[in-house]
Amino acid sequence: MKRFITVITVLLLTLIPGNLPASAQSQESGGQAAGQPAPKQDSIEISLLTCTPGTEIWSEFGHTALRIHNLTRGVDAVVNYGMFSSNTPYFIPKFVFGLTDYQVGVEPFNTFLAEYIYEGRGVIEQRLNISYADKVAICEAITENVKPENQVYRYNFFYDNCTTRARDIVVDNLSGNVKYPPAMQDSCSFRQMVHRCTVDYPWTQFGEDLLLGIQADWQTSKSEQQFLPDNLRKDFDKALYNGRPLVSSTRMIVTPQPLSKGKNVPLSPMDVMMILLVVTVTLELFEHKSKKIFWGIDLFYMLLTGLTGIVITAMIFSQHPTVRVNLLILILNPLPLIFGYQAIRHTIKHEKYWWWTAWEVLIVLFMVGGFFQTYPSGMIVLALVLLTRPLMHHYMLNKNKGVTPQK
Repeated sequence: MKRFITVITVLLLTLIPGNLPASAQSQESGGQAAGQPAPKQDSIEISLLTCTPGTEIWSEFGHTALRIHNLTRGVDAVVNYGMFSSNTPYFIPKFVFGLTDYQVGVEPFNTFLAEYIYEGRGVIEQRLNISYADKVAICEAITENVKPENQVYRYNFFYDNCTTRARDIVVDNLSGNVKYPPAMQDSCSFRQMVHRCTVDYPWTQFGEDLLLGIQADWQTSKSEQQFLPDNLRKDFDKALYNGRPLVSSTRMIVTPQPLSKGKNVPLSPMDVMMILLVVTVTLELFEHKSKKIFWGIDLFYMLLTGLTGIVITAMIFSQHPTVRVNLLILILNPLPLIFGYQAIRHTIKHEKYWWWTAWEVLIVLFMVGGFFQTYPSGMIVLALVLLTRPLMHHYMLNKNKGVTPQK
């Protein structure tokens, strides 16, 4: 990979047409200064490339890259800030904990395009309506960026990704300001934007919602909304630069093909939670009738919430700000693994134990937290299921002194 980037860096250097002529600046102001040479012909085209979503987890939100085409020199290259290796040891855990390093690379346009044609993903090109001076500034910034010492950056899905990097290398090197359309005011938290992309994948959405915390439900700014490739594309389409449209033309280079959604899971997360509710309540009716506490039910839910809670608790140490404070930790935490043995032991001895009251309080606090954080589909149902267990213990031990545990 490093050798490839080194070769392509040389290729990128040929995109820069040499030193910017002094007359270019006068051309920006509306005329050529007397006695200055005529400006070089503008033969550079810079475009924003927006790629439609794919089927892999890292491609389900789409992708953004930059195309730099030097018509005179016959060089056509794509600057890609989304280069990584999924074969990196512990890639998924590193991604979740915000420890993944991405890097910028440059590849021939045809090579880039061939990959998306093969995957059946669409590519939309927006040619930028910017000056010759701006184009040279962007090319020089990219050349500096792809040097070995500058290639790698710490990836952050919401705040520093392939889309925001492509945007910044363009916007930060323009001589004027870009004015975007107003930010969306309704339904525009990070979580809601992610939901729009995963609406057809309920279990993917469920898993993402498990990790996303309360900060993912906060209102986002215009800059933050542009972490999604299609959001940036739409904003560029309506943006103004120095009083004129930022994009001079838009075209679909590759038409997306219908993507296979894989095997459909017959049950949604809500379906599973409802089944747990029905099964648990049914068993509790038998508990009441037989005057026996089925501690196996408690063991199942303690293992379920405790093991899942290890992951949720570990997110406190993630580098992603949107996962650190997660109210799911109120019911998904390692505490059941710590106190579960003693709780079941006291149940077998027909004794009360403080854990059931503590668990009850945590579950109620979790439900109150639903006013501040959007929980994954079915989690409120699961909380109701969990709440029935301490309530059943209180009822059975207080009202039926002769209760005997299940053997």
